[in-house]
Amino acid sequence: FFALVVVVVAAIPVGFVLRGTLSRAFIASYRPPEVNTTPYIPELLRVLRVEVLPVGGGVVSAYVQLLNPNPDISAREFEYAIVLLDAAGQEIDRIAGQSYLLAGDSRFIVVPSYAAAALPAKARMEIGKVGWTKLQPEYDLRFEIVQKNTGFTPEGKLFVEGLLRNLQSLQIKKVDLDVLVFDERNEIILGVNTISYTDLLPLESRYIRTIFPSGTYFPPERIEIIPKVNLLSPGLIIGKPEKV
Repeated sequence: FFALVVVVVAAIPVGFVLRGTLSRAFIASYRPPEVNTTPYIPELLRVLRVEVLPVGGGVVSAYVQLLNPNPDISAREFEYAIVLLDAAGQEIDRIAGQSYLLAGDSRFIVVPSYAAAALPAKARMEIGKVGWTKLQPEYDLRFEIVQKNTGFTPEGKLFVEGLLRNLQSLQIKKVDLDVLVFDERNEIILGVNTISYTDLLPLESRYIRTIFPSGTYFPPERIEIIPKVNLLSPGLIIGKPEKV
């Protein structure tokens, strides 16, 4: 019994010594994770095309098509200016605004009418500071435009109408619609307009209608209506989608 006690007592400091030796060995062998000295810098937003369209009476329409080449980072907000230029490239006016662009997305910025200081010959796009975010939208919304039709108002203005279908079981506080008029080859945009609707209910079909300043007729198949929702705006989506 005495011998056993001696062995146990003698083993205790050896255990502490061994533990301390292993701890020092572990600390000595530890290598902290490498710090990324070149953090991810997003690519700039790309301007695919920018055009100004004369409407008449000193009023013009304008549109810009942008691309966010970053697949995993969104432009939460950015300021822009569509700079109106004369034939010599001199600035005569500018249309300022604020917008957003989701990761990997391409979309239009549409100005239906603007009273320019002088009739511009062309335009360029300037983009200010961009507020980037890696926040990913929770939903991927889907819409459908049906029963699209065109015609004239009593005043001789072109109108476009149809039904906007909300294909999800979510209430959407605001939906913006870009309305683009194409030529016969669906290559050149001849006119633009935009409309907004609020409080679109789950699975609702909402009647939509917009009037162009032009008196030229275009058939429905040459009209493109593009719904867009800022999925990064808090409170814009209400409810949870039903599981199928």
